[in-house]
Amino acid sequence: MIEVEVHQQLRQLLRQLPDAGWPHQLTMARMVARGLRLGRSTLIQVPSGGQHRLSYLLPALMWPHGTLLCAPASVQAQILGEEIPWLQQTLQLHKPVLQKDRWPDADFQGLLLVDPLDWLQARLRGAEMPTGIPLILDGAEDLEEWAYQALTLTIEANHWQQLRQIFPAEAERISQAQVQLALQLLRRPLSRCLVQADEQVHLEVALSLVASYRGWLPDPWDQLRRRLGAEGDPASRWVWWAETNRETGRLTLYHSPVALHEWLAPIWATQPVVIIGEALDLDRQAESYRWRLGLPDLTPLRFSSGEEWIRSGGEPLPSLALYLPWLPLPNSPLFREHLLQELKSLIAKAQGFVVVLVSDQPLQVQVGAALAAEFGSRVRVNSPFRGEKGILVCDWSYWLQHKASLPCPELLAIATLPFPSMEDPRVAARVQYLQRSRQDWFRQYLLPVAASQLQRAVAPLRQGSEVAEATGLPQRWVAILDSRIIARSYGVALLNALGPTLRIQQPSQLFNQSQAGSGLS
Repeated sequence: MIEVEVHQQLRQLLRQLPDAGWPHQLTMARMVARGLRLGRSTLIQVPSGGQHRLSYLLPALMWPHGTLLCAPASVQAQILGEEIPWLQQTLQLHKPVLQKDRWPDADFQGLLLVDPLDWLQARLRGAEMPTGIPLILDGAEDLEEWAYQALTLTIEANHWQQLRQIFPAEAERISQAQVQLALQLLRRPLSRCLVQADEQVHLEVALSLVASYRGWLPDPWDQLRRRLGAEGDPASRWVWWAETNRETGRLTLYHSPVALHEWLAPIWATQPVVIIGEALDLDRQAESYRWRLGLPDLTPLRFSSGEEWIRSGGEPLPSLALYLPWLPLPNSPLFREHLLQELKSLIAKAQGFVVVLVSDQPLQVQVGAALAAEFGSRVRVNSPFRGEKGILVCDWSYWLQHKASLPCPELLAIATLPFPSMEDPRVAARVQYLQRSRQDWFRQYLLPVAASQLQRAVAPLRQGSEVAEATGLPQRWVAILDSRIIARSYGVALLNALGPTLRIQQPSQLFNQSQAGSGLS
């Protein structure tokens, strides 16, 4: 069986790699190989970093049939440049490996690397990608965002011009509808917002023309016509939202699904999948994540929970040093003042790189300005500082995207918990959908997403604590300055998601390893 062959080959490789580090390579490799042999879908949650890639690359290269590997461009570059050539040379593996946006031909028995967004768009349109081919998808923590991108239609000014050219007799009505819609949306306080019913009236001029037209239409109008002509009520499955620029008067419209599961579920039913991602859900079964993405019943495996953070020798990793002060809650008018005071005090004690995570854009500007006034040119907002004592103020998406290329911070200060913002029209639409479906929108959506973001954000400091312990470098610290994590009942779930932590109660204990002994949590 391929599981035995993969186990034997990988065990020999690991003996040659004393620095391989991650202790679960064999377990994960057997699970991937078993999924390929049985056609059984698997969901695997892994720690941060790429140490798990050997566990799926070896089974994929040893499996004698065609295999599809979806991974982001940065991961593909490393796989093709380093890991696959090394495995091929070391083990004399001769399976063909290609990188394309479509399946080469029906007889291809190699390994195809494809961008996840290209694969999703092809499958959702029912073209170019064969069914039944085993799929390994790495980076599944971004799968929801990829799916939204693949399913979202964008309408800009040039698309309205296309419509005027196709319907010259209606050109004036189309222009009036476009102008009236833009004027109403530009008066809204937020630049990104859901399109309300009274605003959609103007859209109906264009939609009625598109829905009744039987001739050729360019995209996105052709795709929109198909959606309008599908069975069921389009309003219950799709949502219109807009993005405006008041300086230029520019309006961009988006047509997105209110939920992903009904669109993705048919894809998973056509091929076995091995889905691999970092911190996908609060629990091992990943029920909330699976429901949101329409995943079927599959075999779950998790290596990223707190109780499983272990060294290759089997000993627990050092606890994450965690500081949880009591501050006014984020909705309090006193929060900003106390937040800035706490940040200035913490940063003044730090000797190395500091990251401050602030999601709210007005608050981020205020924090950046206040810290720049205190610490000068060391402060950067959403742009890296290359010195050893830089202070990076950024939003969560910036940190999660760039953390691999930035130094591990000595201090990660979290201003507010990363709950999806209701000011994001896609989030608002999703919550409204869950409310209509009488589901627990907080515990099924907002809480699991926040826990995932939190785990991914602190992962470099978890790994950095092991390095610090081994080398005598300064300890790494996480300060969560949003007191909801200790004042609300859901805070327990978020703290458990972080794994073992060394709770620090007094500011005087920070950045002083000899005094940091208040106990495990």
